[in-house]
Amino acid sequence: MRRSNPDLSVLSGASALPYPAEDIIAALQEVVLPERLERLRVVAAARISSVTVVLESVIDPHNTAAVLRTSDAHGVGEVHMIEQGHKPLLAKRVTRGCERWMDIVLHRATTPCVSGLRLRGYELWLADMSGTATLEEVARRPKVALVFGNEHLGASAEMRAACAGTFAVPMRGMVESLNVSVAAGITLHTVTGHRQGDLGEDAVRALRARFLMESVRNPELVIERWRQTRGRP
Repeated sequence: MRRSNPDLSVLSGASALPYPAEDIIAALQEVVLPERLERLRVVAAARISSVTVVLESVIDPHNTAAVLRTSDAHGVGEVHMIEQGHKPLLAKRVTRGCERWMDIVLHRATTPCVSGLRLRGYELWLADMSGTATLEEVARRPKVALVFGNEHLGASAEMRAACAGTFAVPMRGMVESLNVSVAAGITLHTVTGHRQGDLGEDAVRALRARFLMESVRNPELVIERWRQTRGRP
């Protein structure tokens, strides 16, 4: 696919909330239908922070988009993307806007991604055709970053050295490999299956605020008017 295709969009990380989460929620919940409010509350409460996904040099925009959509569907709201010379692109027809609800962290190289995840207590596990661990074994790890490498070359030597181990997606047929987005879907289904939402109260509140801002047209204007009527600076 040509990278100039209008169906493609350039990824950017999530921005910080422009107002306190409490103000955003109080202001915007007044203009959102109750059913929508409940949906946002349920999704925020179900977010899983003990699992994250890392894509190292995955270049096909359809693969990137499909992994994001599948991650969101399994309650995983944080995905890391390592550029390695290729700006990550999304196929918008595949994501259907799911990236708006997620934290997408972009890294120019492998080292800062690995270091940051380790500091936060994650073990990195790499998907590999010759992986030695089962998905069930990976699922038992308390905090895990699931790593998927380039569609053709796989993961870099640096990433392999940084991972705690490798795992293979089980297959019974004649095919020897799976598309990266399919492998990610099977992996996420197994690794998240027993996990419940685990964000703290403050993180859930901030996520609800962000969801509301994505759900309302001109949210800053609505919030500013709400703050003015209450004498907020």
